[in-house]
Amino acid sequence: MPVLDDRLDDGGGRAAPARGAAARIEEWVRRSPPITVSLSLHVIVLLSLALWFVRVRREDRVALDVSFLSTEVVESPVHGVLIEPEREPVREPDPEEVPSEKPPIEDPNAAPPVVTEPTEDPGAVVIEATAPAIGTLLDGREEGRRAALVDAFGGSTETEAAVAKSLLWLARQQDKKDGLWGLQGPYRDGGSQENRLAATAMVLLAFQGAGNTTSEGPYKKLVERAWKALVNAQLADGRFDVHPPLPTHHALYSHAQATIAACELYGMTRSPEHEKPALKALDYAVAAQGPNGGWRYEPGHMGDMSVTGWYMMALKSGQMAGLPVPEESLIGIGGFLDTVAVNDGVRYGYRVDVANRPASPVTAAISAEGLLCRQYLGWRRDEPRLVAGIETLIGPPAMDWDNDKDVYAWYYITQVAHHVGGDAWRRWNDRMKEVLPAMQVKKGPEAGSWDPSLDKWGHIGGRLFTTCFCTYMLEVYYRHLPLYAAEAVAQER
Repeated sequence: MPVLDDRLDDGGGRAAPARGAAARIEEWVRRSPPITVSLSLHVIVLLSLALWFVRVRREDRVALDVSFLSTEVVESPVHGVLIEPEREPVREPDPEEVPSEKPPIEDPNAAPPVVTEPTEDPGAVVIEATAPAIGTLLDGREEGRRAALVDAFGGSTETEAAVAKSLLWLARQQDKKDGLWGLQGPYRDGGSQENRLAATAMVLLAFQGAGNTTSEGPYKKLVERAWKALVNAQLADGRFDVHPPLPTHHALYSHAQATIAACELYGMTRSPEHEKPALKALDYAVAAQGPNGGWRYEPGHMGDMSVTGWYMMALKSGQMAGLPVPEESLIGIGGFLDTVAVNDGVRYGYRVDVANRPASPVTAAISAEGLLCRQYLGWRRDEPRLVAGIETLIGPPAMDWDNDKDVYAWYYITQVAHHVGGDAWRRWNDRMKEVLPAMQVKKGPEAGSWDPSLDKWGHIGGRLFTTCFCTYMLEVYYRHLPLYAAEAVAQER
């Protein structure tokens, strides 16, 4: 834009005095028609305002400073018994009704990832490696930070749009009478068995993963209603007694999920009213650990890899929230992993059924779960067994929706690859961020969900189960930061 200066050329290449310029402007104003003067002044004012607005928008962007150790919540197939509660439609929130409630961050150094304008390479991510800060691991979910992390770790507007549509669908499925969710409806293609505790915990993990709590976010009322029901159902020993009672061999799966969600809620809100339920749930989890360091269907029994992975996440979620977790419980999990490791820890089996025999069966889901636990317990990013294990998981064919659909396994693989970053994450994420949004239902009453048909566990968990897992994968960019944050982000530069 041309700029008016107070010095003009006098025709001889010299700068005329300032009063000459003023005289010329005065003469131009005197000779010009009034409409010309008025129009010119309006144009100058409008252009000035436009430049000022653009400058403010640019200052709002800040550099990504990733310096955190991270853990990630993982979920698994669930089981239960039949119940068909009456449900009333839940009105979808209007974005205009949910203005931002987040105050500006005064001290960026006291908070995790913030995003700024790059100076030289627009694709570069600024990194400052500092000591891990486990108490900040949930802060990437906060408003204003999610978009930064989506950009930094390879997400897109399509992945975020898919998350938004999924949450709308999940919101419509809440039982308005008691605030819970179910695996069998009111949607089509429900699961073969009902488990309202697991269903509610899984949905809460999806909402909380996108920053919704009992006090923040467009779905805060739904989240508050659900947590009120769960807390009212919590027993003195920490279990959640949701009607109808679950079979014993289903209960520990569900308790682990609810414990993860309870710890997340406290970690995100720091509200004293949410601390006690999380502590009670953690206490029960620790007490239920088996003699071989794992968990299975009943408290105190020898563990299996599937259930143990859930409790690994429950304990780490407690640590993220700043709640006390016994070190001996984590050490016990490490010992359990040694008993189910196959190929020196490159892969993992479900459990040891026969003494002196390798754990079995060995599957992609169980192997990814085992590697994820190893990451949480301290394996380095360049650990050869971890590197080899990831290659067995992400090698072709990767995420084959039509022929080998297993959202349970894919979610664990997503976490392991995201934590490691680099080429492994790029290869997996490039496929994931295309497949999942493309396969989301686009129209009709189930728009925003994912079809459970042909999924390995879809016949048990149903549409809600499949939708929650796909949502978790698409939230991966901000649910938690990578365990090897500085190294992983450096690989993206």
